[in-house]
Amino acid sequence: MRVPGIKVLSMMSLAGLVRVTLAASRGSRSMAPFARLSCSAFVGQRYVLHSPVSRTGATDVARFSTVDKTESISDHADDASNSTETSERKERPRRKKGNTRFRQHVNPLSRRFQAPVELIEGWPVSIYSDMSRPLHLDIGCGKGGFLLDFATSQLQDTQQEVKKNYLGLEIRPGVAHYAQDRILKRPHLHGHLSFIGCNANVDLQRILSLYMSGENGAELGSVSIQFPDPHFKSQHVKRRVVNHDLVLTLAKFMKEGRTLFIQSDVQELLDDMRERIREQSIYFEDEIEDITEYMLENPLGVPTEREISVLAKDLPVYRTIFRRTSVAVVDVDVDTVDE
Repeated sequence: MRVPGIKVLSMMSLAGLVRVTLAASRGSRSMAPFARLSCSAFVGQRYVLHSPVSRTGATDVARFSTVDKTESISDHADDASNSTETSERKERPRRKKGNTRFRQHVNPLSRRFQAPVELIEGWPVSIYSDMSRPLHLDIGCGKGGFLLDFATSQLQDTQQEVKKNYLGLEIRPGVAHYAQDRILKRPHLHGHLSFIGCNANVDLQRILSLYMSGENGAELGSVSIQFPDPHFKSQHVKRRVVNHDLVLTLAKFMKEGRTLFIQSDVQELLDDMRERIREQSIYFEDEIEDITEYMLENPLGVPTEREISVLAKDLPVYRTIFRRTSVAVVDVDVDTVDE
């Protein structure tokens, strides 16, 4: 398959080839494929670049061939039409300057993210060493930096009477796996912290049911939703994580007095989350009565990576905290919890 607009290369001088090679070495993506060809490959030949569009939407270099098709130079480039390699490339994090980078935005309503996640065998007993501890749930945990620091500070606090377990949910599986790997370097968190790559609006009810199904009296002690994807476009608002069903599920598994903390640097998003939760005011009470006012400080005491970045730029962060009321949830499709 040839992409419209392909260019035919005439015989290239050695000096021109050197310039192409230098451009590729400096990060020019458009010239990088040509740097793979040797000087002799260009002598007396004309080459056409075939760049089929992969399933990911990106144009990848598949192969080079001569115009007269008498010579194949496929060993200079990978066959991007291979669906397996394309799939692996889509899941593989991009690396730049030593940092691990992931795709920032996904569509939670797509078919891929509507399938229930497959939990590891024996979860959560196989993960947490003490299932009697209440759970702190962080929805949209990203790379897990907040939970790693928060769990460490809580577990090392000698004045903290009630110790907790910690769970982060992240819709991008690759990001959740990255966060899970970070626990390996922190032995003190083994048996206390875990990350799951899942869609909270698909898997939350099942995950919480499993955690609280034991005989040790486990409960959902607190929840945080911090800097979720704003999905700015009006047609994408329905993709936002906080909706009626999510709030109802949290209310179902939280006992009276337990807290739900939300924050964002996008005021419109925070107000929207706040409104969705206030619609269930019989279950959650906003500790700040005036909807135009916000908390000045983070009550958790540990900032997220996004929060640190925003505050460093002297930009505002909008916060509030809800407390579970004594009203029991009825007429839902999940098992009730003793209040």
